[in-house]
Amino acid sequence: MFDAISPYLATLLPTVGVAFLFYWIIKYMIEADRRERKALAAWRKEHDKPAGAPEQPAENAENAPSGAAEGSEEKPTS
Repeated sequence: MFDAISPYLATLLPTVGVAFLFYWIIKYMIEADRRERKALAAWRKEHDKPAGAPEQPAENAENAPSGAAEGSEEKPTS
């Protein structure tokens, strides 16, 4: 019985092994990219602050004075 199946197993085993390695490598590349982007965003957020500006916790960002919160630019009225 095993003699009848062994050629098929010998043929499929390398393909399955390579497919597993490909999946594993791509999975870890995507996870590493996600961690790198998160770390880079945190670094940029930390280093893009103006010199001498006090640190502001995230929960108080909405209560910040006008123009201090991110995305709250004043629009000129005409």
